[in-house]
Amino acid sequence: MKTKAYFFLTVFFMISNVLQAQLFNKIKNKIEDKASEVVEEGLNSGKKDRKQKSKSGRIQLENTINFYPGDSIIYASNFSRGEVGSMPGDWKTTGSGSVVPVNQIGGNWLKMSERTTYKLNHSIYYPDDFTIEFDLLVAADKVDDLSSLYFGFTKDNSLTRWISSNTIWSAQLQYMNNNDIVVSSSSADIYQASNFDLETYANQVMHVAIEVHKDQVKIFLDDDKIADTKLFNGEKAKHFFISSPLRQEHKASTLFSNFNIRVYKD
Repeated sequence: MKTKAYFFLTVFFMISNVLQAQLFNKIKNKIEDKASEVVEEGLNSGKKDRKQKSKSGRIQLENTINFYPGDSIIYASNFSRGEVGSMPGDWKTTGSGSVVPVNQIGGNWLKMSERTTYKLNHSIYYPDDFTIEFDLLVAADKVDDLSSLYFGFTKDNSLTRWISSNTIWSAQLQYMNNNDIVVSSSSADIYQASNFDLETYANQVMHVAIEVHKDQVKIFLDDDKIADTKLFNGEKAKHFFISSPLRQEHKASTLFSNFNIRVYKD
């Protein structure tokens, strides 16, 4: 009798243990499922947050491309002292030019003749670090009425040709193509072609800024940097030039003004 009772008790405890184990597993599975749901919700929430952030707009980058003008002006001219209708005395040319007022914009400007180069009449001592600034104006129905305008530096101050064969480097604004510019250096064997929207500059002022640190030259058209490279390659900066387009059709004109050269303080 005792043996039977012991047997039933043993069976009872075995069944009880199995049921407890099954119950524990069910509870454990529920806890694990719930934990998985919480983790998944967290991941989905993070994905939603990232999606919402990505939809909030393009990443904004700070403009660190800045022009830093020199501290002291060593030469400046806005042609205010030049006689209207005449070539200013500080400049020389391969052809002709004349100071004209531009009432819609203000001030006096040097109107350049077609296929003509302009240089300062006197030599300027350029230190290793300096800046040049000036304003360009295209008076035209559309900019592709003109071919290319050039500016840069030459090795000498002679004016025997429209574009000097002794050019150290130049920037070329290809108005006829509406959006092409070229920066090249014969001294450094560099030719860089890129795009810049010239079409919008019909009857609108473009500010040109050049920052020089020994061989390194930065060129800005308004707030856009179009070059930052070694253009002098050991050559000494001596003679700045600007050359009008070979072709100016339908009474189109190119003008410049507000020219200045600055140096940095020691």
